[in-house]
Amino acid sequence: MSQRREISEDGRELLFDHGAPYFTVTNPDVLSVVTEWESRGLVAEWKSNFGSFDCLTNKIVNTEHQKF
Repeated sequence: MSQRREISEDGRELLFDHGAPYFTVTNPDVLSVVTEWESRGLVAEWKSNFGSFDCLTNKIVNTEHQKF
């Protein structure tokens, strides 16, 4: 996994997780490993919106509300 930190023009710290945005599990053996990771706090279900950073406007764009 990878994380990057940037400071915005207004001084706020922005954190970007970009190593493995998400993964899915269909194999029962892998599911048991991921369940163990969850119990140890190594992974968690993502419950927030996805977005991207627009370099032209320097703003975070919420992609969940955009039509592609």
